[in-house]
Amino acid sequence: MTSDIPPVTTEGSVVTEENVLRDFADVLVNPNYRDIQANALVLQQAAASLSAAPTNANLAAAQNAWRQTRAPWENCEAYLFGPVEDQSYDPTMDTWPLDRTQLDSLMASSNSLTPADIHALPDALKGFHATEYVLFGVGGQQRPATITPRQMTYLVSLTQSIADITTALRNSWDTTQPNNYTAEVKRAGNGSTTFLSKKAAIQAIVAAMARICEEVGTGKMQEPLGQNGQADSTLDESSFSHNSTTDFANNIKGIKNAYFCTYNGVTGHSLHELVAAKNRSLDNQITNAIYDAAGSFNTINSNYEIAIYTQRPQIMAIQAKLATLQALLQDDLENWVIQNIQN
Repeated sequence: MTSDIPPVTTEGSVVTEENVLRDFADVLVNPNYRDIQANALVLQQAAASLSAAPTNANLAAAQNAWRQTRAPWENCEAYLFGPVEDQSYDPTMDTWPLDRTQLDSLMASSNSLTPADIHALPDALKGFHATEYVLFGVGGQQRPATITPRQMTYLVSLTQSIADITTALRNSWDTTQPNNYTAEVKRAGNGSTTFLSKKAAIQAIVAAMARICEEVGTGKMQEPLGQNGQADSTLDESSFSHNSTTDFANNIKGIKNAYFCTYNGVTGHSLHELVAAKNRSLDNQITNAIYDAAGSFNTINSNYEIAIYTQRPQIMAIQAKLATLQALLQDDLENWVIQNIQN
């Protein structure tokens, strides 16, 4: 165990399903979505500045803004349910692989590239990875002079689209907005039309954590790794920016945030508390597996596009840790919820 595990509350207030769901929304999801939207606005402005003055400094600033927006987005994939899924914000923002053939055709055309036009494009031509392609280029060696005026127009509209989507996502949970999803989570089992019981709401959280664990281990990591040494770096999700390993680690950090209900130094009542109050052994297993998986990405010391050729044993060791965590979440924790949460 590590020293930064949030403590189990033993006095002051008793952990209940109600306050776990309340803090999940208030301490974790809403601040996370606010950060994504705020960072997306910075990215939008950085793209506009780069378009107005295509300098090395402005390109570096835009690249950094992309990474800063990407990090909280990857965190939130650990609780990918609700409007982010129902309104297709996730595929609109984060479809991979990028369709480079159609993108190059679009750049060669005279089609309009307003933000409205971007919204109408197929998912594989917009969002994070289209933006990444323009900002970083193949191999991450992009230079301002090689970004064409048409690509600049595309970039500015792409980042406007990302800002619009992240604003809509933030608003969908914002308690000041009508029909916000936070109310559905907090009213689980007590008037929510989405969650007829608290058990159903907590199961949604557990299922989302298990899904991203599986997606990272058997999808994002495995597809470029291939079988029998047949790696393919073109299948690596964030290869243009060399950000893939950071993406993976941020996904698992999202699981940690969800289980411990912690975000940016603030901690609320959590599944960790709820489980530990009745089954300390299971909580210890889950806690250790989360920290074990999260820390394992430090064993990769090169870009993932290189590591799939040179550090295959390390990658497979990480995948094994993710599989252990996934099993604990989708089997043991899910069964615990079924047996211990009655309403």
